[in-house]
Amino acid sequence: MTGKANNKEKIFDVSIDLFSEYGYDGVSIRQIAKEVGIKESSIYNHYKSKESIMDFILDYYIDRMMSNDIPVSQASENLDVSFDYFYRSGLDAFASQLKDEKMSKITRIILIESYHNEKMKNFMKDSIISQAIDGWIVLFDLMKSKGLIDNECDSRQLAESFYKFGLFLLYEHYIINYPEDDGKFIEELSRKSENHIKLIFNSVKI
Repeated sequence: MTGKANNKEKIFDVSIDLFSEYGYDGVSIRQIAKEVGIKESSIYNHYKSKESIMDFILDYYIDRMMSNDIPVSQASENLDVSFDYFYRSGLDAFASQLKDEKMSKITRIILIESYHNEKMKNFMKDSIISQAIDGWIVLFDLMKSKGLIDNECDSRQLAESFYKFGLFLLYEHYIINYPEDDGKFIEELSRKSENHIKLIFNSVKI
């Protein structure tokens, strides 16, 4: 049983490595099996298809990201401490995920596949963009309720202005500048994102 479990994990890890390097369509089941060191047919003892492997990868990504989500109640308490503390808590949680090599590679897979893979495109639009922006709208509305920012400002515009800037930084790193040092990028992401959210906050704070 242990051997089978190990093989399933190896298939999972090798698939992430290969998909992030060559793209989903550029990798075959045969190639995955060769890298794992098992017969091609043995893949199907663990996964129904290559698409099934990708589904497991996305599920893993979602679970990990959700595990680090800060509840609105906690975000509210963090805002009561200070805006800097509130933002730093969220940024540190996100950065800690990207520091994980596996999560970093999955992020690249999502970005490179979203332009031609319909399932990945929908995942990008719904989970990565829409849900995240909706979350930030809730947070900007929370700031309004606490009297921290102008009640007349557009929460959606603020959310999109902030979040899409960060999304571009990810695209720039994982697509345009790939490969480059992940550690250095995460430091730059933290610095640039912090400066950007402060710029937005200062433009509407009371």
